[in-house]
Amino acid sequence: IMQNPALIRTRENMSEFGGCGVAVKAIRLGLQNLLPDKADSHFTGRLMKMTKKINRLDTLGKRGRRAINFSAFLPILRNLVFNTRLNLSEMIQGRFGCSHSASRDRAMVSISNLTIHQNYVPQGATHFRLQHHISVISDYIYSVEKCRYEPTSAVGGMSAFGYSAFTPVLNALTDKVEVVFPLQSGAALPNDCTVMQCIGVEFYIRSAGDIYLPVRGGCVKVVAVF
Repeated sequence: IMQNPALIRTRENMSEFGGCGVAVKAIRLGLQNLLPDKADSHFTGRLMKMTKKINRLDTLGKRGRRAINFSAFLPILRNLVFNTRLNLSEMIQGRFGCSHSASRDRAMVSISNLTIHQNYVPQGATHFRLQHHISVISDYIYSVEKCRYEPTSAVGGMSAFGYSAFTPVLNALTDKVEVVFPLQSGAALPNDCTVMQCIGVEFYIRSAGDIYLPVRGGCVKVVAVF
């Protein structure tokens, strides 16, 4: 396969598919705090398909070495779905707003009178809290010298997350959750990096005192890509 001139297209496809696999692995690393509990079994496949679509949109690169420029196609990433069986927009009722700093090193989510639709509360759950998560996705290019795809930025895969207060499932939540990347003070993310901002809901059973035991049934949603 690697030497036969008749199989050049196969080698080109193998190269780009391998590059997409490297990128997907790094994205999953940045989302590891959300996986696998809040993603279905087809999440990685959807992410791979999305990454390959972005790879094919590089019209300047040579086939087999086309770049994966996530930063140029933010709306595609915005459509990433973690779990097709659970919809956060149907699970929660209320208002929330998302914002981020100009340097993209921090993000904020503000929640006002957020409640959980009772049909989505897992059996036995007594409390919930909102999770706010951000992660960095680097662009990828093919290195001719190393014969492989590599990230254009070293901060790809970095993440930060935070939580709201624990709230009884029958009560409304009003809170603010700010998360900050562990960058040097005043540093901004480079242009070849994309930030994916997600919010999710986690459920718990309150046990002895202030001990909260997690319950499966939460979900997460991409709310912004910048």
